[in-house]
Amino acid sequence: MQSTNQQAPALTMAWCHDPAQSPAILALFMGQLSPHYISHGELQSPRAIAPGQWSPHLADNMALQIEATLATPEANAMQRIATAHQGDALVGIAFVSLDEEQRAPTPFATLDDLVVSPAARGQGLGQALFGWVCAQLQAEGLQRLFLESGIGNHGAHRLFERLGCQPVSVTMMKELGV
Repeated sequence: MQSTNQQAPALTMAWCHDPAQSPAILALFMGQLSPHYISHGELQSPRAIAPGQWSPHLADNMALQIEATLATPEANAMQRIATAHQGDALVGIAFVSLDEEQRAPTPFATLDDLVVSPAARGQGLGQALFGWVCAQLQAEGLQRLFLESGIGNHGAHRLFERLGCQPVSVTMMKELGV
């Protein structure tokens, strides 16, 4: 009798500095799109044009953002992309922004996005990538990590609460009309 229990390739995580990874990072991000993902961060950037409505130029905007992030020298990187690979397969990404102004009394970063490949969900990869990002930032002296999530992205809310995150504000919006 043959064993069908095959072990998954090891999970490796790193800050990405390889511009050649840009297409794979873009494909993974674009593959997870849902109207529930949109939060005020997407509405305050070129990503979304209204609650629940992505920009028709999202792929181009994201490609530019990813390329600019990966082109920044590591020593100056205030915007970062962490990648998680299982073997050769890209299975997770995290976009992180460090506080550039450093006016807050407690050093912080912001987790802008955390995406796990739909095929790899349910294996603890999101938790592992989140933990890796936190450990890396803590080693650099950062003491807080902020994140936001679309109001209807309940699965992400549950994950982040399980990982020790707590709500600290409610963001509201009013359309002023034109």
